Amino acid sequence: MSETINEAVSVDLLSNHIKRTATPWLLHWRGRKYRIAKVGLHHTYREGRVLIHIFSVTDGVTFFRLRFDTETLGWKLMEVEEGA
Repeated sequence: MSETINEAVSVDLLSNHIKRTATPWLLHWRGRKYRIAKVGLHHTYREGRVLIHIFSVTDGVTFFRLRFDTETLGWKLMEVEEGA
């Protein structure tokens, strides 16, 4: 069962200028680091003029839903599902 979190987190990105991509690869949350093994879904939507990115990722054990706000450049951890 997923748990709603809604906390600010830090995310390290891998950037590829050839493919023109930026992919989250490391999540820092509550003093721990989670190495992202796979990015599942990625989609965008707008809140007014602000573009929001949503990433569904896993470290191989736990699933995370991350939100990136392009106006503030801030990340939030929205949901966690452990052992899924």
